[in-house]
Amino acid sequence: MTPDVFPCAAMTRRRLFALAGCLGVPALPASLKAAERPDCCNFSCDVAVIGGGAAGLAAAIAAHEAGARVLVVEKMPMVGGNSLLACEAMLYAEDPKDVRSAKERSEIARERETFLKQVLARGKTGHEELSRILIEGSPDAVKWLESLGCNLSERTEGFGLDHIWECRPSNQVPLGVEVMRHLLYRAEQHNIPVLTRMRAMKLEQGAAGSSLFIHAESADGRSVLVEARDVVIATGGFAGSLEAVSRLCPNAPVLMTTNAASATGDGLRLANNLGAKFLDLDSVVMQPTTLPLSGEIIPMALRREGAILVNADGRRFVNELAEPEVISQAMLEQPGASAWLLIDRSSATARALRDDLLSPVYFHSDDSILELSATIDADFSTLATTLDCCRRTRCLHDCAFERLLASASFTMKPFYSIKVRPAYHGTPGGIAVDAASRVESKTGGLIPRLYAAGEATGGLWGRERFDNLGLSGAIVFGRIAGANAARSALSGSTRAGAEPAVKAG
Repeated sequence: MTPDVFPCAAMTRRRLFALAGCLGVPALPASLKAAERPDCCNFSCDVAVIGGGAAGLAAAIAAHEAGARVLVVEKMPMVGGNSLLACEAMLYAEDPKDVRSAKERSEIARERETFLKQVLARGKTGHEELSRILIEGSPDAVKWLESLGCNLSERTEGFGLDHIWECRPSNQVPLGVEVMRHLLYRAEQHNIPVLTRMRAMKLEQGAAGSSLFIHAESADGRSVLVEARDVVIATGGFAGSLEAVSRLCPNAPVLMTTNAASATGDGLRLANNLGAKFLDLDSVVMQPTTLPLSGEIIPMALRREGAILVNADGRRFVNELAEPEVISQAMLEQPGASAWLLIDRSSATARALRDDLLSPVYFHSDDSILELSATIDADFSTLATTLDCCRRTRCLHDCAFERLLASASFTMKPFYSIKVRPAYHGTPGGIAVDAASRVESKTGGLIPRLYAAGEATGGLWGRERFDNLGLSGAIVFGRIAGANAARSALSGSTRAGAEPAVKAG
């Protein structure tokens, strides 16, 4: 029986987790349990995955399908983490194998190189090899998810390139919920056990490097020991912990977070136990348009479809389609470190927008510019001048802050407004890994039998993550990590790097 389809209305974080709460976790097979006492449980497996988000479950499924006995350790009551909160789109490069024309294949190759340069330019310190693996592996990641039953059938061109695409569910189910429920369903089909409410506290190497031990603690205080030949760390980033951000990113402003409570940097601590190397830990990504109290994201789709940002004076102050970091920094310089997001009904009927998103749960609506100016407490004359500029030069090339796509016309009432502020959105740095997702040692070489994937890792993005590529990266490198961990576990090798390196596909 396939999972139910969850209808999606205005996607508050509370509603999203209510939907996700329908996702159960697989029961624990007796074959994995070595011994059990009231105060301690011991488990043995070939591959243990720490973290039950998209990267973790992708790794677990890949390891199982490579023949390994797999166990997932998840500290939260349910799987998902930050992956569950993905609500926009999944970016991928078109597969040259899907076209017949040599000319089109050449165009795809050329655009992949252009896209690679954009990704590297955004992150500044990202590793080209990892970024290339992501871009080349992204179409297979989408196809694999669709083979699991994911509805990713709504496609739009991404970033002005003909062969770079964004995909999302066509049934209005949030992207993260759609992906996670099908990953979990496949894990259930494979009888992959998930230990929830189980926090990994320490990683320890076994004798002669033949295995790794995970020292964990359950929510009720029981000690748990998991012996695995190989381990994949997929615990996510640390932007959900304001303490961790302030400690590791001392120059970052104090903000709220869009992250799940699970994103506290556990993987960094675990990898550090074994002497792992880290990259770009002092960098945090900001999301410019979030609700001031909840940290809930107002999608970028609104700005693409014409929404503008104005400050307390009613003036535009930034290109609304600039990089998130640029917009966030500009907002932090405004009075109150916030702004108003404005849009009218002429753009609200566009494909990317839904009536429920523009409901009173989120946006205030007004029937005139005068009422709108009162709502946002801005000078009427100043705001009217700003909106008149939008009407006269909808591409805004004549304004101080240009944008490539047209703005709203602000001629069709009602006029919608919502106050937004920047928030922490992710951490692009983390555990250093090679092209096979093997964890690198700070003293050089590789740490035997240890892998990492997803937002727990560094090197892929550099200092800033590219929009809508996070979920693609989790799937691509989660599958690589799981497949390689299984090969290592089943080969019996104890030498770091001795296992075959699966890079993509």
